[in-house]
Amino acid sequence: MDEKLYKSLIGCLMYLTITKPDIIHVVSLLSRYMHCASEIHFEAAKRILRYIKGIANYGIKFSQVEKFNLHGYSNSDWAGNINDMRSTSGYYFSFNSGVFSWSSKKQEIVAQSTAEAEYVVVTASANQAVWIRKLLKDLNLKQNESTQLFVDNQAAISISNNPVFHGRTKHFKIKIFFLREVQQEGELKLLYCKTEEQHADILTKALPKLKFEYLRQKLGVYSFRVNEENC
Repeated sequence: MDEKLYKSLIGCLMYLTITKPDIIHVVSLLSRYMHCASEIHFEAAKRILRYIKGIANYGIKFSQVEKFNLHGYSNSDWAGNINDMRSTSGYYFSFNSGVFSWSSKKQEIVAQSTAEAEYVVVTASANQAVWIRKLLKDLNLKQNESTQLFVDNQAAISISNNPVFHGRTKHFKIKIFFLREVQQEGELKLLYCKTEEQHADILTKALPKLKFEYLRQKLGVYSFRVNEENC
């Protein structure tokens, strides 16, 4: 395997993730093998190129909305990496239009439960939400309502609201205190959503074609050719 060629290809794909959130998960996955890539990884990278060629006319569509309210989705794939059993975090934020902030990243710790894996990504999402709210305030677009963050794990939501600590939570108390604080200050509000309605799934795991295309549309990624025909 030509290591230089593989690094160059992945570097180009990472640049594309700035405008194509639908490929960020698989590109993030392949970027972990920069120094130990094999033909299997190179073939996977070429499949991404074929996918990009097929959606050359796709892009994120932004449209005017009545309510300019910041909201986001947060999700994790517990122990999805079979090599080190670490989870993948994924989140995105939107104003009821196309997404403008997203992330797909392997967690730095080994989560000991699904609740902890979800809590790690929720905390990262909360940090991003607080930063975006401060930025909007500087732009005279202050968010008066709490930012809604949709999570498909009720345990993570319950832990953030319940002040009682026990054996399942003592190893990540710092994150609990931070998340509870931003909720008490009214900056963030955690809401439960069903797994089938978790739009951030596309940022954390491989999906069947139909579900992938459905969630890609939920991100606000559309074909410009179709939009032109509708106009």
